[in-house]
Amino acid sequence: MIIKLIFSMLRLNEFLSYCGEIIAFLKAMDKEGLQINTIIDGFDSNYEKAIEVANRNRSSKYTELLKEKDHRRDESYIAFRNMIEACTHRKSAEIAEIAENLCVLLRSHDWSLQRLGRAEQSAKLASLAKELSSAENTQALASLSATEWYQDLLDDNAAFLQLQEDKTKAQAAEEDYDSLEVYKELQVTCEQLFESIEVLNRIAPNEKYTKMINFINDCTQRYQAIAKTRSTKNEKAKEVSEETEEQEA
Repeated sequence: MIIKLIFSMLRLNEFLSYCGEIIAFLKAMDKEGLQINTIIDGFDSNYEKAIEVANRNRSSKYTELLKEKDHRRDESYIAFRNMIEACTHRKSAEIAEIAENLCVLLRSHDWSLQRLGRAEQSAKLASLAKELSSAENTQALASLSATEWYQDLLDDNAAFLQLQEDKTKAQAAEEDYDSLEVYKELQVTCEQLFESIEVLNRIAPNEKYTKMINFINDCTQRYQAIAKTRSTKNEKAKEVSEETEEQEA
């Protein structure tokens, strides 16, 4: 018989860990000849969905990645801009003039655009790229040997924009989930799995079912102990707090 666990006793991370241990055990064991695979697969599917929801702290992940990508495109822009400006000091008057014309173009789009907010910076870079893509400016960049420097800027800006789009899509996908409903579904399939194992073992006893039951009960007892220990500590902390308040009164 499977020991009943009151899931509300567990914290979310404990509940997921509990389910994770069970699903890992069930997936690893030999289930040949058993009629439980479909139910296990359903439990596994809901577990994976719950893990995805629990680990959905993508905003912080994307925040850090976007910061890195934004810094990278800033660096590429500065390198490109400074390279063009350096060419204004070249000995060749023709090269210096071409570089100066490009500097005028850069200034018209904000010489220090790397200091702008991300949205404004992206808009400025898009406008700048449109002008630099003309045949005349493409040739000008080539004459300064700046094509590769400019390509680095384009690539790094594209990487930033792609990551920004990925973040938007991820956030949209997250909104499709009702977290509480996902966890509830996992709990229901967990209970259904336990019930199915017990029923199938009564109908067609098998040592493999017994092995499952023993493992599940071991997990249940361990997690019950964790919950009870936490509850006891909380009660003691509450008692100490109340005694302190009485003494101070």
